[in-house]
Amino acid sequence: MIYPQIQKNNLNGDNVFVKAVNLSGDCRALAERIFSSCNINTDGVFDVGINIVNSKRTTYIDEISKITDEKYIIGISDNKAVIEASCEKGAFRALNTLCKLIKQGELKTGYCEDYPLFATRGYIEGFYGKTWANDKRLSVMRLMAKNGMNTYFYAPKDDAYHREKWREIYPESDYENLRVLFNEAKENYLDFNWCIGPGLTYKYTSDEDFNLLIEKIKSIYNMGVKGFGLLLDDIPWEFQYEDDAKEYDSIVDAHVALINRTYNALKNIDNDIKLTVCPTQYSGDENGYYISKFGKGIPSDVRMFWTGEEICSRVLTSRESRELLRSTDHRPLFWDNYPVNDCEMFQEMHLGALIGRDKDLYKHCEGLISNVMEYAECSKIPLMTVADYLWNPVSYNPDDSLRNAHKELLGEKAELFGYFADHLGVSCLSKYSSALMSDTLAHINFLLSRGESEKAVEEFTQYNSNMRACLEMLQDESVPMFKELKKWVNKFSMCCDLLDAILVARTKPTQENMNSLAVLTEKYNSDGTILTGFCLREAAEKTLNLY
Repeated sequence: MIYPQIQKNNLNGDNVFVKAVNLSGDCRALAERIFSSCNINTDGVFDVGINIVNSKRTTYIDEISKITDEKYIIGISDNKAVIEASCEKGAFRALNTLCKLIKQGELKTGYCEDYPLFATRGYIEGFYGKTWANDKRLSVMRLMAKNGMNTYFYAPKDDAYHREKWREIYPESDYENLRVLFNEAKENYLDFNWCIGPGLTYKYTSDEDFNLLIEKIKSIYNMGVKGFGLLLDDIPWEFQYEDDAKEYDSIVDAHVALINRTYNALKNIDNDIKLTVCPTQYSGDENGYYISKFGKGIPSDVRMFWTGEEICSRVLTSRESRELLRSTDHRPLFWDNYPVNDCEMFQEMHLGALIGRDKDLYKHCEGLISNVMEYAECSKIPLMTVADYLWNPVSYNPDDSLRNAHKELLGEKAELFGYFADHLGVSCLSKYSSALMSDTLAHINFLLSRGESEKAVEEFTQYNSNMRACLEMLQDESVPMFKELKKWVNKFSMCCDLLDAILVARTKPTQENMNSLAVLTEKYNSDGTILTGFCLREAAEKTLNLY
């Protein structure tokens, strides 16, 4: 099975084995680029034809009664694949799917029809912490586009020119980095949105500040960008200037005025510019005074970020989407604070699959944008599951999606990696972790209770051996993801030492072994890095209490 899952997949005939392809029809340059990126030669005999056909068949999604430019159809016969799409973007989606089918040996004769259910699907660099290097940004962009995302927001909190130095134009080198990002996004059919967060020092009654804001946005527009974000999150709720307090009844009135003035100025520059905003109240009560007045006071075509019932919401529901629409006249564009692990979550590493989002959420919102971690390589794992959910939420299976992410990103290392990833499930989505370890230790205790100590020791030894093999693999920092995980790998090393000590103490309960176990338990528990669930500490304490 490939991910994201195809909506209507009738490719269930005979297997078709393809080593190289021959291109025909439309979008030849695009097809050449995509096949080349997947290491599939284009000097073969299996014909891949692309037909750009703008019709109801290639544009209309019945489930949501909407037109899309991302729908595609693929027909496969023994010696040919025919792609139909309304434009290059649809062909881009189809070609990536075809490459996956070929690479995974899942190409079969038949027919498929595919399209996304969420209209806006993407991620935002909106975290506090060290900003990503541009090569990391480009790598994540390509992967997310390959997996069906269509939107990218640039808004790193620690980019000084995004927030603290918002009045200043980017230095030339930084500006060129943004241009590279924009061009890469365009090449991969990602809508590029550049965001600015002036609210820490902005004076709402100042024409000078407003003109500086527009000039800053125009400098980015000049490279071709037409998507902008005005972010008013994480700023003071009270006025900082007396002139503002005299002019406006409340902070929300100032925010509405700023957004409307900015919107009008941008539309005068280019009517195709799209504006997205983040209110200062971006979570909680959908019917509060601030958010109700904010939503009803801004233009209907301005998209509005919302994080849900909480800043980092365990669930996102269709009910709250409908309630926000009723209160604000805006369907939410969810700013999903997962997998981000900044602020109080800095000791956590979020590698679990996306869960807790309603399967029919796509019917009631503008879309969903996932906020990433400062660890770009690690963010790829949960982001792949987000991409799967956003394309086909009805068929989305988090466990299957997570296994696929491990396999695609880590290849033959994926199985061993699972022994480590098992312990990194704690996040805003779930407070539970270490399911494999918990089950293993529970079964070992069951065997011991039955007097089958030899079997118990054998199972414990095998599990510890796998954990050690995983640790050895993770210590290879030539793998970029493993280098990012260093803090958690160090804690994992303590975990392996502690498991070994538990096994030794259970088989040879001498005072020396008990003392060693007690020291390792204290060392493990005193390290603040979040790793493993309660089951490991329980096993250590139970062993100490047995003797």
